[in-house]
Amino acid sequence: MDKQTADKKIYEYRDKIFGFAMEKTRNVDQADELASDIICEVYRSFLRGGDIINVDGYVYRIARNVWSKYVRRLTENRSFEDIDNVIIPYYDDRDDDNSEELEALRREISYLSDRQRQIVYMHYYRELSVIEIAKRLNISAGTVKWHLSDARTKLKEGITMTMNEQNLSLNPVKFTNMGHSGMPGTSGDTMSMFDTRLKQNIAYACYWQPKTLEEIARELGVPQVYIADSLEKLVDYAYIDKLDNSKNPKYRTNMLITDPRKCGNTKALLNKAADYLCENYFPEVFRKFESDPGHWGFACADGDLNFLKHNLVLACMTGFEDIETVDWDKFSVKRPDGGDFMALASVTDDTEQQPQGEYPYWVCGYMNRRTTNGDDILSYAISVDCRYADRNGGWRDNLTSDWNSLVKFMNDGKNALTPDEYKRLCDKGYIYEDKVQLTIFSARLDDYEQLSGSIMRFLQKKLPMSEDLRAFAHKLDSDYFELVKNAYPEHMLPAARAMECVNQISSSELVPRCVEKLLEKGELKPLTDIQRKSAYSILCLRSK
Repeated sequence: MDKQTADKKIYEYRDKIFGFAMEKTRNVDQADELASDIICEVYRSFLRGGDIINVDGYVYRIARNVWSKYVRRLTENRSFEDIDNVIIPYYDDRDDDNSEELEALRREISYLSDRQRQIVYMHYYRELSVIEIAKRLNISAGTVKWHLSDARTKLKEGITMTMNEQNLSLNPVKFTNMGHSGMPGTSGDTMSMFDTRLKQNIAYACYWQPKTLEEIARELGVPQVYIADSLEKLVDYAYIDKLDNSKNPKYRTNMLITDPRKCGNTKALLNKAADYLCENYFPEVFRKFESDPGHWGFACADGDLNFLKHNLVLACMTGFEDIETVDWDKFSVKRPDGGDFMALASVTDDTEQQPQGEYPYWVCGYMNRRTTNGDDILSYAISVDCRYADRNGGWRDNLTSDWNSLVKFMNDGKNALTPDEYKRLCDKGYIYEDKVQLTIFSARLDDYEQLSGSIMRFLQKKLPMSEDLRAFAHKLDSDYFELVKNAYPEHMLPAARAMECVNQISSSELVPRCVEKLLEKGELKPLTDIQRKSAYSILCLRSK
């Protein structure tokens, strides 16, 4: 084939080859790599060959061969011979009666365990006897016979299997709103770990019911070779629990995955809570706050009362946090990289209608940071990111080092900072025109009290909850749990109730909802561009 024709044909088959690669790998990065290898091999074959009668079949055969080599590279350190390297006759006529059955058989063989794939390969493709296989694998002939019998049963069941309700091979899920409650480790949090849809679907496959590696592979429609390493890492980092130490163990996901497809209308319930607070709570809070000459120890640059009130909304919401005490250590999971947190995520799929534009009530919070000097806590900061704060870096951009720099600036001036430290504080809006722009809360501490929780303790004394508000909060928790309990499997219900359905009145998602309604009511005024950069962050210092 001449170069001009080869160039034209490669262009025509480019998308088909990528589709083939994506179907095999189910991972964009791996598909790019595989497709590139296939295109190179196809192009070289075009240039070497003459006229090709069936180009589709020719390209397909090359793609299958490159795929086999690709799998061999990935699995060269494994203890089985890859069944995808087996040569099964290819028919140029893709509508041949046998082609669909052959593809189904190859697929089902790929779902078998390492040992069973090895035995099937030796017996059916290399035509070794049971005795020969037993000698090569150093196992008994009876064990070989059992594996062959069990494999035949599984292959038959797999090929005739009907679709189940949750078929992730046909409709894979994807994680949204990935986050954590607790302290991330050096490897990051949920978003850092679940960086591919394959990992996300592995976790979801064994979330509702414990499954073996083989069952997870069948559920996802992906050969075990592609699942084993990812599953092992998820187990090592305690996102998935290995439930037993048998030869074919069960796995169960240990993270809080919320499936909104199974939930009631929680948004309406949260809006109702925001309405209640903006009608029955915040107007009175603002009246008392404004009438106090010292504004309860809250201060900011230029004494802007509207800016202080915006941040008072954040302070008040955190003040509700211990209506019901939760033992967080009971649900937090320790990770090998030093992380100690419960992983959180929501799921959706490609069939769900995706919302247009940014979700108006997105929030990253509450984020707590401390600065220390040895055992002495110098400051305590609490923040949320939402649409009313001009930042969206979340916890990854909320660095303890920034707060350390800010405390140094407040205590020792600009010269105490490096140029980079000073520039970062200015870029973040913590410093503007050489003045601290944040809201500062001066905490009066009794003996043995810490800055952590000082805002909560102060507000609970200043604004004790009324019985009506307390009753409303308990009813809100109860109603919320009824709406969401079907979104979790049985083993995660205690964590779901504790982490998602307790003290909903203090939910960080209520911050933007309440601010929106208070702006509509005229209780708050819009912030300036400068104020938005540092809004909804409060730095607590011990009063002198």
